[in-house]
Amino acid sequence: MFWVLDYLCLAVVLTGAVLVVRLRNLAGAAMALSLVGTVLGLLFVVLGAPDDAHAQIVVGAIALPTLYLIAIGKTRTDVEDRTELGEPADDPDERP
Repeated sequence: MFWVLDYLCLAVVLTGAVLVVRLRNLAGAAMALSLVGTVLGLLFVVLGAPDDAHAQIVVGAIALPTLYLIAIGKTRTDVEDRTELGEPADDPDERP
């Protein structure tokens, strides 16, 4: 029965990894990376390694995506033309 959970976790990890690579929205890619870290932590618990699961949850699901989101936010403040980031340009009528 546990092998079904193993394969389910593997499928979710692979799907999340593909999402990380394919998403054009950087914040969405960071959230998909957090999903991958969380499911890997669950897989470590299922495989009987709770100490590794704890480290994976702290680093892979919390710290790394948080650092990526901070870096994305800092980068967006330095870029004047948002089309370089793959995002639509702001409407000039909405600017103060």
